[in-house]
Amino acid sequence: MGNNVSLLYILHYLDINIHRSHHKWENNDKYFKICDFYFNLTQSKQPENENVEYEFLWLDKAETKEQDIYIDKYQQKWFKCRYLYQYDSSRVKKIAKEFNLSENEEEILDSLHQKIFEKALINFYLEEEKNPNKAVNIFIRINSNGRSLDYSDILFSIAIANWNKIDARTEINNLVDKINENFKISKDLILKGFLYLFHQNIKFQINSFDKNFIEFIETKWENIKNAFIETFKLLRNFGFEAKTLSSNNAVLPILYFIYHKNLTNNIVESVGCQENRELIKKWLLRVIILKPFGRSGDTVLTNMRKAFIKDFKQNEVFFDRETELFPLQEIEKEAKYIQKIDDDFLKDNVLICRKNSPEAFAVLALLYPNLDYKNNDFDKDHLHPESAYVKYKKICKEKNEDYWDFPTYDSLLNLQMLDKNENKSKKDKPLKQWVDENCKDDRKAFLEKHLIPDVDLSLENFNEFLDARERLMIDKLKEKLNLY
Repeated sequence: MGNNVSLLYILHYLDINIHRSHHKWENNDKYFKICDFYFNLTQSKQPENENVEYEFLWLDKAETKEQDIYIDKYQQKWFKCRYLYQYDSSRVKKIAKEFNLSENEEEILDSLHQKIFEKALINFYLEEEKNPNKAVNIFIRINSNGRSLDYSDILFSIAIANWNKIDARTEINNLVDKINENFKISKDLILKGFLYLFHQNIKFQINSFDKNFIEFIETKWENIKNAFIETFKLLRNFGFEAKTLSSNNAVLPILYFIYHKNLTNNIVESVGCQENRELIKKWLLRVIILKPFGRSGDTVLTNMRKAFIKDFKQNEVFFDRETELFPLQEIEKEAKYIQKIDDDFLKDNVLICRKNSPEAFAVLALLYPNLDYKNNDFDKDHLHPESAYVKYKKICKEKNEDYWDFPTYDSLLNLQMLDKNENKSKKDKPLKQWVDENCKDDRKAFLEKHLIPDVDLSLENFNEFLDARERLMIDKLKEKLNLY
C-alpha cells in the first residue's frame, strides 16, 4: 500500500495533458485534453480495468467543468483528488452533505483522505475476507517491488497444479513457442482459450480454474493444442504474422468455431472448408480495421460467443442452431461494433495508417484479395517510391507550395499490395514510368487493378494525386466494409 499511496500523493498535485487522437502534435491546447485526477466514489459501473478495487481516472476539464465532484452519464460520482489536501474530517462531512453523498460514499472519501495524508506509512493490509481473487490482487500490489508477478502468472500456476498425467507447464510453453515461430502470444491466450471453449465465465478468476475444470481440460488437451496450432496455421495462410495480428483476442472466436465444429483437421487445406476460410479471413481483416476490443476485451469476447450460443453453459452444447458457416455478421451484431463506415471514419481512423501498421496490412489485403498470401508472395509497396520523398519536398519548396509530411506520404494513401516479383521489377521507379511501362494497351484496366487514380502521376503532381487516391480508396472501402 505504501508505494501506491506515495504515487497517489504525487498525482494529486499534477495536471496532465492527453493528446487527442488524430490531431496534430503541436503545442496548442486545442489538440490536448487538459485533465484532473479523479477518484470514483460510487463505482456502480464495472471499471474498465477488471482487476482493480478502487478506480482512478484522468478526466477532461472540459467535461468535468473542474467540479470538485463530477457526476458522469452513469450517475457515478467522481471526486477531484487534488483537493483532498484541503479537507480535514469535518470538511469531508460538509462535502458529503453538500453533494448528498451516501453514508458509504462519505466513508470511502474519508478513508481515501486518511490513507493519503494521515496514514501514508501504512505498508501492509490484513485481508480477512475469503476471496481468492481479492487476495491475489493484494499480493500483486504488495509484491510490486519484488520479482514481477502479474495476475496471469499466479493463475497459470494454479491452473496447471491439478494436471495429473501431463506436464502442463512444458506442454503449454511448448505450444506457445511453436505458435511464436510466426506470431507473438503468451500463455495467457492459452488459458483464455480454455475458458472461451468450455467455461461460462471467460474472465480470469481463480475460482474458474477449480480442480474439476482443470481435470476436464487435461482430458481435452491434445484436441485443444491441435486446434490452436491449426488456427494459427490458417492465419499464417492468410498472410498474418506477429506484426500484423494486432489483437490476439480475435483468435478466440475462430478457435471456438474450428474446435467445436470439429474442423481442426480440415480447416487449413480442405476444399470443403473454402467458404469458411473466406468468411474467417474477411471477419479477421475487419476486426483489425474496426478494432472492437478496446479495453473491454472480455465483454466483447463474451458477446461474440453469443453468435454461436446465446446462453453458454458448461455442457456439451456449443451452438444454438445448425450452422456450417462461420457467422461473420452474427458476431459483429452481437458484439455491437457494426457501424456505417463514412468518409470521416475512414479519413480519421483508417487512411492515416502507415506502411508497417497492422491496419495497413488488413486494408491492403482487403483491397487486393487475389494475391498469394498463403505462400507469403506479396509486398506492401509505395506507389510513389519512399526514396522520392526528399525530392517531392524539394519540388514543393521550390514552387512555394505546401507539402505533406512523411507520415502521410508513408500512409495507405500512397500504398498498394503487389506480388513479390512485380514489386522487385518496380523497385524505385517513378510511378508514372512504372505505369507507362506496364499498362500495355489497356491503361484504364491497369489503373483500376492497382487502385491508381487516372491523373497526372508525376511526382510534381503528388498533392493532386493524393486527393484523387483518397477519394478512390474511400469509395472502395465503403463498398467493402459496409456489408449491411
